[in-house]
Amino acid sequence: MSLLLLALIVDANATIVNVFSPSVGSIEDGWHGSISAGTTLLSGNENKAAVASAAGVRVKHSDSHLSSLTGSGEVAYALGDLVSEKAFVNMRHRWMFADPVAAFGFVQVDHNALRALLIRDLAGAGVDIRIWRNDWAEAHIGLSMMMEHQVMSEGARDDDAGIFARNSDYLTIAVKSEKVTLASTSFFQPRVDKLSNWRALEELAFTVKLAEKLDWNAKARLEHDHSPPQDVETDDVSLTSGLVVKF
Repeated sequence: MSLLLLALIVDANATIVNVFSPSVGSIEDGWHGSISAGTTLLSGNENKAAVASAAGVRVKHSDSHLSSLTGSGEVAYALGDLVSEKAFVNMRHRWMFADPVAAFGFVQVDHNALRALLIRDLAGAGVDIRIWRNDWAEAHIGLSMMMEHQVMSEGARDDDAGIFARNSDYLTIAVKSEKVTLASTSFFQPRVDKLSNWRALEELAFTVKLAEKLDWNAKARLEHDHSPPQDVETDDVSLTSGLVVKF
């Protein structure tokens, strides 16, 4: 469960920036990769069951730097009707400059037709603070600010169309053993000039280590947009379960 996971995920949700959970546990220097496959159930703007797959790589260097590039895309039709069309690219870098405080920066571009989102460009920076760590538990808070440029699909109306500043803050709490990790991450993202316009996300992830290079992972996620575009639902829910092979 790395903050900086390079992934290509078939059913990735890209409605909220900076939704990767902070690192739980230590990460060794060098390159790390993973391949996963499983199933996912979605409800909200997308109601479907799908096969989910992912491949990822991350690199840690100079003892304190971690970099990533994340991308995903999907186009799906059912009986001639569009049921999914989205794409997502995210680049970020984290610098652990004064343990337990790390600085991070990110840029992101995403598109989601069923949320009437033609394109959203984001750029931001902040700090991740590890507030607790021992052999069985860990907690982080993250504080960041980002600029958001959003263009809506033709005919859609949304108060967020244009350029705005938004906070992106999170709290992660993890309980772990040698074989099992349970982590909860909560995001809150109010618009700076209009606090009643906010987004939130809750992600609960459960991971079991089956072998040295093999994990089983289950994840539940709720995304909420308090001020969505016209005719777009406020909530999206996804349940994902599958195997992860690491190398």
